[in-house]
Amino acid sequence: MSADLVLIEWVDSAQPISQWQYLSDYRYLKPVKCVSVGFLIHDGKKVKGLAPNMGDVDRSKTIQASGTIHIPTCCIKKITKLEEVK
Repeated sequence: MSADLVLIEWVDSAQPISQWQYLSDYRYLKPVKCVSVGFLIHDGKKVKGLAPNMGDVDRSKTIQASGTIHIPTCCIKKITKLEEVK
């Protein structure tokens, strides 16, 4: 498997408010600091793909990922490559 294990620090909007509300009741919510750890499966200019779970890793043609997240590059503050401690 060739994907690096990384920690990504990024910012995201707060959870959307689903119910109707008066604009006069609107309150500003600060962006939320997030951290995600996983295998960097896509290192694009506009988005990074991160997979915390990998399966069937011994066979490159059938390797699988679950729980993937796509993080817009403009939201990323820092990427740290993680090393295995021996």
